[in-house]
Order: sequence, then structure tokens, then C-alpha cells
Amino acid sequence: MDIPETGVLNNSLRYFFTPSSLASELLYYPTRVGRYFCDHRYAFNHDVETARLASHRLNLMLICVCRGELRFVLEGEAASALPGQIALFDCRQPHEYSAQDDTEFYWILFNGLNAETFYRRILQNKGECHVFAPAGFPEITRGIGELVSSCETGERMSEVACSQLIHRLLCELLLGGESRGREENQAVSEAIGFINRNLYRNITVGDAAAAAGFSPAHFSRVFKLHTGYSPYEYILLGRIGAAKHLLTSTRLSVKEVAYQVGYNSEENFIHSFRKKVGVTPGVFRSVPV
Repeated sequence: MDIPETGVLNNSLRYFFTPSSLASELLYYPTRVGRYFCDHRYAFNHDVETARLASHRLNLMLICVCRGELRFVLEGEAASALPGQIALFDCRQPHEYSAQDDTEFYWILFNGLNAETFYRRILQNKGECHVFAPAGFPEITRGIGELVSSCETGERMSEVACSQLIHRLLCELLLGGESRGREENQAVSEAIGFINRNLYRNITVGDAAAAAGFSPAHFSRVFKLHTGYSPYEYILLGRIGAAKHLLTSTRLSVKEVAYQVGYNSEENFIHSFRKKVGVTPGVFRSVPV
């Protein structure tokens, strides 16, 4: 494919999308997607004509580096992306990047639904770093590759399929952790098992941290990074879920349910339940919502 960008080689691919009104309102959607093979002449910045088009500047960009190196300046911060790393940024903000020789990368411009909220949470979890190495890099790259291949064969994914794909990528970026933290994945899994086995006991975040072999502060940070929840919130929501089951399937009193799911007082249980569910346990038992 002949792509009129300096430094983009002829075996590169690029495709455009125009979302329907339904997709714009309710779905995630791509506006462009591609697989680029580049040499050192390739460079892109937010001042070029292409970057000023609405199909670029109003969207989010995800780039997966498969070979070579891309050098970025994103919102004034310089960073390099090597194989196995991704760059994620908002095209409305200042951005520029350039390639070294023999560089290959997949990329997708996308938006829709709550994509910007996902984006902000992902950056928050990554310490505001736009370039990082996700544990799910192969799955992310494979997903974008499937979209590129569907365009290449003339059998493009439906808008619903595109939306599902982008949502899957965003979830992987938000909750999948980073490749350098695979031992943390195992520790978090062990902590989750400990919490689930001891949900009805008066366990603390410190107890779960000890099960993972971490200090409470480090455990809280790692747990939220990998699950999206603080350890306290995970325990709380687990207890609320168990309480809902008991309220609708047994004749235990509200006080008995409170103690069954690990609360030390009926008053604390009612307060937590109403705060999370919106109604008291008694109302929920009468009309489950």
C-alpha cells in the first residue's frame, strides 16, 4: 500500500473508519488503524496537516511497538518505546514521535462511550506515564492486528465487533498489570483467594497484605493496580454480595446476616449496605434491586 508519509515503507497498511451516529453515541469506535514499517525518516507531530484533522486530533492513540524503536515527546515529556511497549496518548495534547530504522508498530486511533475516562484511569494507574510495557502486549497487538487484517481482506469487523475489541484492549491496559510485575500478579491472586476464603471473618487489609507477602502500603497500591479496587473496597463489596444472597435466600435476621458476613455490628452493616446499594437491608429483602 502506498502511504504518502515520509519514512513509511510500501508494505505498511492504513485504513480509515467513519463511525455511524449509533456508534458515536453508544459504542467505542476506531477512526484509523494501521501497521507501519518505517525507517529513520519517519516522524509525526501534532502540527502537521493530518494531525489537525478531526479524525486525528479529537481521538486517543494507542501504538504497539513490535520491532525497532519509537521516540516520543508527549505533553513535553520525552520517552522511548521499545519492542513489547506501548504508547497511549490524547491527540488533543502536544505529541510527536519518530522512528529508528527497521521499526514496526501497530496503531489505532479510537474514541467513544467512556473512552476518555478509561484513558485517565489507565494513566493514573501507570503513574501518568504514557509509555509502558503491559503484561497483555501480545493480546493487545493481536487485537489490533485482527482489525487491520479484516480491512485488508475486505471483510471489515462490524461496529459492534470493533467496540468489543476496543473495550477489551482498554480493560487489558487498565487491569492487566505490567510485564515486570508477573510475580505481583501471583501475589494478588493469592491475596484474593485469602480474602474469599475468609470473607466472613474480621479480616483487615493488613491480613490480606500478609497473605501476599507485602507491606500494607505496597499491597494496597499493587492490588488496586491489578484489580481496579482498593483491598478495602474489594472486601466490602464481597461482603455486600454475600449479604444480598443471605437476605434473599434465608430467614436470618438483619443482625444475623451482619455477623455472618463479617461485620461487628448491625449498625455498621446497615450503614455500609445502604451506602453501596442505595436501600437498607430490610428494604432490599422485600424488593431486591
